[in-house]
Amino acid sequence: MKHGYTLIELIIVVSIISILVSFGISAYGKARDRQIGQAAGEKIVSILQESQTIASVGKEDCTGKYTGQQVILSTSPPTIKTRSTCTGGQGAQTTTSIDGITSLTSTTILFNPLTGGINLGASTLNIDFVSTSGITYRIFLTSSGTIENQGVQ
Repeated sequence: MKHGYTLIELIIVVSIISILVSFGISAYGKARDRQIGQAAGEKIVSILQESQTIASVGKEDCTGKYTGQQVILSTSPPTIKTRSTCTGGQGAQTTTSIDGITSLTSTTILFNPLTGGINLGASTLNIDFVSTSGITYRIFLTSSGTIENQGVQ
């Protein structure tokens, strides 16, 4: 007598494997989308923290009394511009594109020299951005200088 699998058994096994593979591919796609958004958030936080450090040590590239490090967030296209500000003008501007996002809260932030505080115009500020997959993320700032990546909203 020959031992083997029937056609029905083989079809059931192949069906179960196909279902498991489709779940795995879906989970991988979602994880990849989240990683793109998280990487964009880390990049934004890094730029903000670098600007805060530049302001706190008073490293300026402009003439006159140093008034702080300015950060300009623009929506279209999603970019961040940074520059030193002085009473005699502004320093060289650096523009950084933020890949993987479709929109970003447009705002201008001034990091105060020496204190590390932030001139927000309010006590707190939420910077929201949307990844290319449609997931909304948030970065939270306080006027005392706290910068926090709050992740998915």
